Amino acid sequence: MTSDAVDLPRHDPAGLGAAHECALIEADLERLKSLINDAGERLLISFNQVAAVLPTLAASETQRSQVIEAVHSAVTALQFQDMATQLTGHAQRRLSVLEERLRSLSDEAARGLHLAHAHPVRQVEMSAGSIDLF
Repeated sequence: MTSDAVDLPRHDPAGLGAAHECALIEADLERLKSLINDAGERLLISFNQVAAVLPTLAASETQRSQVIEAVHSAVTALQFQDMATQLTGHAQRRLSVLEERLRSLSDEAARGLHLAHAHPVRQVEMSAGSIDLF
């Protein structure tokens, strides 16, 4: 288990710990999305620089065409960044709905516990005396 792992309560019928875990997963996905976007932006800048410098290089037309084709293929591969961002965004929205539902269940369970009698037995001492049968 990593240091980022959450110790969920042993008795958590309402799912509050699970809701908290959902929030942590959402944050991880947001960091992943940020890293992917940053990498995509940096790659695009680098590919554009290569494409700008390429015509000035002393290379044959065939070599330049090959490099241009490689850069175009790499830029096309950057669609991965867009798809990954969309997928992480979708996962975040699903986790957010799940988190809200778990928190709602937790609130409902807490309200149910407050409605229950705090002391179902009223006797305060043990002494000899009469016996009341129910």
